[in-house]
Amino acid sequence: MRKVIFLVLILFLTASGKEKTLLLDKFSNPVPLPSDKLIILNFMAYSCGHCMAEIPTIKKVLKEKEFEGRFVVIAFALDGKENNFKDRDFPIYANNPKNQVIFPIFGTPTTYIITPSGKKLAVIYGALTEENIRKYLREALSKSASGRI
Repeated sequence: MRKVIFLVLILFLTASGKEKTLLLDKFSNPVPLPSDKLIILNFMAYSCGHCMAEIPTIKKVLKEKEFEGRFVVIAFALDGKENNFKDRDFPIYANNPKNQVIFPIFGTPTTYIITPSGKKLAVIYGALTEENIRKYLREALSKSASGRI
């Protein structure tokens, strides 16, 4: 009985007062998520030609008036050795395999559009084109109560 009470107490103490960590980088550091924007999670690989080709497409569409300031991109490189924040509009974290438990991928690129709390609004397998990213962004905005989070 004492063991059960001790376990419950430990679980309560570790759970209370701590914010849930949704995503981790390769080094198990929590990845900060904005609280006021929808998030585009892009699982990619540096060795993937389609992944690298879609980066400018995503950035271009996000600069359009309809989407500007409403989304943030967070990318995870499956073959990344270090985090890469050279491009502020497209930060790339070295992926932690634990991320793929919550956000399964079956190949690269795979893109999720999520709320700040992690609710999945869209999943896109394969490379994004301007047309299909616009479609998914609009759907995500619609699902998130007309763009309000």
